[in-house]
Amino acid sequence: MEFAPWSCDNGRMISKTALCLPRHRAVRRENGYSLIELSVVLLLLGLVVMVGMPPMQDWLERYRVRTAAQGIAADLQLQRMRAVSRNTRFTLAFDQSAGTFTLWQGDPVNGYTDQISPEPVVLPQGVTFTDPIDDPIELSWQGNVDVAVFHPDGSINDRLAQDDTITLTNSIGDSFRIVMNQVTGRVQVLEGAS
Repeated sequence: MEFAPWSCDNGRMISKTALCLPRHRAVRRENGYSLIELSVVLLLLGLVVMVGMPPMQDWLERYRVRTAAQGIAADLQLQRMRAVSRNTRFTLAFDQSAGTFTLWQGDPVNGYTDQISPEPVVLPQGVTFTDPIDDPIELSWQGNVDVAVFHPDGSINDRLAQDDTITLTNSIGDSFRIVMNQVTGRVQVLEGAS
């Protein structure tokens, strides 16, 4: 049995058993957004930024003081490792008024022998050495203040059974303490002033 060909509206020849469905014309839509849609999106984005800006500033201030405390703690641990591995004293000397510190090989009594950091390390903007008793760096070693001296055995400063503390505060009052055990030389960062 043979099927007689017939044509649909597109001009192709097909068999009678095939269905010829009408072709729909695709609705052509322009790509892009209208001015009203863009205005609404920008308005909503502006509102989100205005509402979220104060918490973001507080978060940034807190991040700065925590990062500064962790950086000093890392430098203290590095100086301790250098003292143990090289069998000589290594020191961090702090300048509270300038908000800086430097890394040294040697100690203040026997004389610094080599400045390890080419420039003093500066605290981030808004972060200061702060403490309620006006001595944010409670370090002492043979009458010298504001230095942390690590000995070849890993201990720090006078080797007394007490902790040395460095307190950092930001402009909105967040504070972190860097606490060093004098006997073991262990360094830890704690949140809060006391």
